[in-house]
Amino acid sequence: MRSLRHIVLQVLALHTRRHASSLHPWQELDGDLDMTPLEVVLVAMEIEGIEDVDIDVTGLDEVKTVGEALAFFEREVPRARQARIVDDVA
Repeated sequence: MRSLRHIVLQVLALHTRRHASSLHPWQELDGDLDMTPLEVVLVAMEIEGIEDVDIDVTGLDEVKTVGEALAFFEREVPRARQARIVDDVA
């Protein structure tokens, strides 16, 4: 099974037309990778689809670097998984 980190890097690579190994935590999404805010939202939506969760994107607009994107999704995807479990039980 692929790690969440691997998935996020692969999706970012796909959206930026780069190889995942060329992405580094310090790279800026807009400046270095030429991503628009809409593309960042599309990355979130793709990760939602892969992980079958609804991610709370509050704060996504504050994500500026690859490292911040990794931290955001590594925080929000587990929260969304937990919320889905709670909803399924209720």
